[in-house]
Amino acid sequence: MKNLLYTTIIALVLTGCSSSDDSLAAPTDVTNISAEPRVGGALVKWDVPADGDYTYLQISYLKNGKEVIEKASKYTDTLVVTGLINKEEFSFDIQSVNETPSSFKPGSLISSNNVRPIRRSPDVTYYPEQLTKLNVTADMLDTFTQEASEGPKQNLVDGDPGTYWHSAWSSNTAPLPHWIQVNFDEPTEMGAIEYWFRNTANAAGRPTQWGLETSDDGVTWTRVWTSKDNLSTANLASGNKLPFDKNYTAKHFRAMILKNGSMAWAHLGEIVFYNMDSRIVDKELEAEEIYYNF
Repeated sequence: MKNLLYTTIIALVLTGCSSSDDSLAAPTDVTNISAEPRVGGALVKWDVPADGDYTYLQISYLKNGKEVIEKASKYTDTLVVTGLINKEEFSFDIQSVNETPSSFKPGSLISSNNVRPIRRSPDVTYYPEQLTKLNVTADMLDTFTQEASEGPKQNLVDGDPGTYWHSAWSSNTAPLPHWIQVNFDEPTEMGAIEYWFRNTANAAGRPTQWGLETSDDGVTWTRVWTSKDNLSTANLASGNKLPFDKNYTAKHFRAMILKNGSMAWAHLGEIVFYNMDSRIVDKELEAEEIYYNF
């Protein structure tokens, strides 16, 4: 008996909320409904009629078999729908509505085309503390300038920070930036450097800002990363690890010495190049798990 009474009350309430008022004008319909794919969703578009005689719009669609209804203002002509997946196609129904506190009058139900959302790109997480040393030998190196009397480039990768490389200072001195170029036979991923200062030399030649440039042909170069400025030059006892924001892939790399203490020339005790460990997360698979639990 109680269940019957509750059912009757609810039916009366719903009837009252959705009652038709003949004095309420029928809303005008929007036109040119379309849907465009977006990453993990869709952009629903329509043309607003000149009179715009409706209170709001209802946009409905199915998500994992369940109806979702969203409202849009009478003053807009687009709606971005998110939380969809690439495995399925979606269409969207739009209905204009005139509504007062006591009456509800819908317009025609108009459907969009079917659309398949764009698949989400994998997300790569990098681990700057997990580095793998790249095999770099002296014959793979070039430098912007080289001092003729001391500090040959092979000292950069001889495994001994006590030896050093020095850019030109006695003649043909060039201004910063200086660079140390690494040439690989095949495209290689690089994600960090570690460098040792020449600890017996003036601090004015120690790098305080680095950049990274890449090239596929060794001719055309692109600046892909820049370190923060004013890096410390105080650590003389061990290497200074400097991870990039990610791994970069190229055949040719330039570790750019953009700034130093104050001199036009630069010097280093040693430099090591690393690949940074990474993990790939399938963002579309994550979205599917959420979608199918909706």
